[in-house]
Amino acid sequence: MALNATVGAADANSYVTLAEANTYFADRAHAEAWEDVDQQPQALITASQAIDWYVTWKGQRVTGTQSMDWPRVGVLDKVGVEYPSDVVPPDVKTATYEMALASLEADRMADSDLAGLSEVRAASLMIKTDDGLYNTKPDTIPDHIWKILDGLTTKSGIGVVRLVRA
Repeated sequence: MALNATVGAADANSYVTLAEANTYFADRAHAEAWEDVDQQPQALITASQAIDWYVTWKGQRVTGTQSMDWPRVGVLDKVGVEYPSDVVPPDVKTATYEMALASLEADRMADSDLAGLSEVRAASLMIKTDDGLYNTKPDTIPDHIWKILDGLTTKSGIGVVRLVRA
């Protein structure tokens, strides 16, 4: 399937075009791995899909026929202005580039090799992994990408709360 970044299209599969990604990575430090990837369009499609699968966005989709979660209505930017209903916010595009790059390091959506194990014993050696669920898996969406998306999602980001005593 070919990469399609048409905003709001029923057959869109990416938030960004290959040209946009190449421009982004040309200006980004430590992005040499991007140039060595033969499957750049697939990396962008997978990154876009992963973001949609794992992120719960604020607002609602513009139409019921769009294949991607953006564009949306009812989502405000950092200064309190609602995003237009025909755009993908710059932070979503940046998160897509960064997710594609992070996915080059490892398959971020694959289960951990230790998933389903809580401990392994061999004679006097014992290795405890987790509660037997998927907690040994590295974050599918890395923390730095959550920070990029802060304000667009329902996930609470890291922040500072000022405590004032009365």
